Parts: sequence; C-alpha cells; structure tokens
Amino acid sequence: MPETQSPAVSSYRPELPDWGAYLRWPSDDDEWIHPQDVEVVRRLIPSRRVFRRSQWDGQYYHLHYGETRFRVRPSMWVRVPNIDLDVGQQVELLSCQQQNDPGIYRIADIHFVPASGQIEYALKGEELKLKRKFSRDDLRPLHVKYQLRAGFYEHPPATANIPDDVELLDVGKLTSSD
Repeated sequence: MPETQSPAVSSYRPELPDWGAYLRWPSDDDEWIHPQDVEVVRRLIPSRRVFRRSQWDGQYYHLHYGETRFRVRPSMWVRVPNIDLDVGQQVELLSCQQQNDPGIYRIADIHFVPASGQIEYALKGEELKLKRKFSRDDLRPLHVKYQLRAGFYEHPPATANIPDDVELLDVGKLTSSD
C-alpha cells in the first residue's frame, strides 16, 4: 500500500532585519511575549515606536529599540519602510535652507506616523529634547554603519598559474629547528 504524504507546510519568515510598530496590543494576553520580557514590552507597546526585528530563534523574534531588547512570538504588527538610523545614534541636524537649527544631536525616539506612512525622528541635545520631529532628509549620521552581507559576492578559489618550465624552490625544512 503506497504511503500518503502529508501536504507540505510552508511558513512565512520575513527577511531580517525588518522594522515595524505595534500600534495596538496584538493579543488579549501576554502569551506572545517571552516571560522574562513582559515588563519591558508592557512599557513600550502599544505605541508608534519603530522596532527593529533582527533574529528568529525558532520560537521568538528578537526586537530592538536602541539598547532595549526583547523577544516576542510572531504577532500582528505594522511593517514600516526600512530605516538606517537607530535610537541613541548621533546625527547632524541639517539646516535645510535655514528651517532647522543645525547641530549635533542624538536620536531620542523613532516613530511611525500612520496617517502619512512616514517615519519621524525625535532628537535630544545634551539635556533637552527638541519639541519638533524631523524627517530622515533633515538628518545625516555622524558615523556610517557598513554592513557586509555574507555570500553577496562569489569569489573563485585562489589558484596558482605557474608555468611548467619554472624551477620551484624546496623550502621543506626552513621552519624546523634541528
């Protein structure tokens, strides 16, 4: 009797990292949150904060908001466009035709604006947080983060093209101490 195969179960896993916001509490309970992270998540969600989802460990996604990290099970969130800045990062506020007071600031918050679908950045100086929010076009990172992607380029293995008529030097015993 032929064996019947169960239909293949496919699951969607997003390409990481990706960014999103929890505008609403995704569930009636806390079961979707790692037990050690419930207090942190309750402090941050729901909100317009933009979180970076960086890793899937088989059960939980690992999310970041600046230095704050927490783990959640797959849950409903609003995916937002990828961003290249992070909470706590130093940026230069550009003058933008004298509309801004230029200077060096740190990103205090990153928020998603549902009505426009845009990202806005709150900045803080040494001791004060600026009242106005800014777009990415108003900011220039002080330090550019380069990230190499493994396997992006294929490199052929190194080979030696030594002609047959070249005399080779035998260095077999140069490293031994006799």
